[in-house]
Amino acid sequence: MTAYPENTGGIIAAINACIVAAGGQMGTYNNNTGGIIQALLELQTAIGGMGGGSAVEIELTAGEVLSKGEAVYIDSNGKLMKAIQDSTRDIATVAGLIKENVAAESLGILVFSGKIDITGSGLTLSPGDRYFLNGSGGLNTTPTSTAGEYVVLVGEALDANTLALNIDTPVLLS
Repeated sequence: MTAYPENTGGIIAAINACIVAAGGQMGTYNNNTGGIIQALLELQTAIGGMGGGSAVEIELTAGEVLSKGEAVYIDSNGKLMKAIQDSTRDIATVAGLIKENVAAESLGILVFSGKIDITGSGLTLSPGDRYFLNGSGGLNTTPTSTAGEYVVLVGEALDANTLALNIDTPVLLS
């Protein structure tokens, strides 16, 4: 385990190490109480995936044509497919969002944690709004209220083009 000096600079260095471990970027802070507070706020952001941390991605084969920003699940063959709220729990279980348009049977990039830029996807986000899975792999600000469908929170908009992923387990409405 790394040792840090028992002073303000050591506290800030330890917090910076935690920020980086959470996916954020190391910052420069004053060696005083204000610097500690700033570093702690950056750590909170990085841990929450709300803009401090970068995206966590994986490449998988697309089982169908997928567009940038679409919500997907991973089928039983390990392929990316559009997630849908009004199907089975497996199909409503969002694994993440597609980073770029991808053809069927080609490698696609799945962003499953952190934040994703959806510029050019056709969806304009409203900062602070929460986004839910809809019936076609897309996102809506209003969750379904129909019995037999699943409510799935996907994330929260940071700005008009960036979504911080915060994917929840599907909840079946009765």
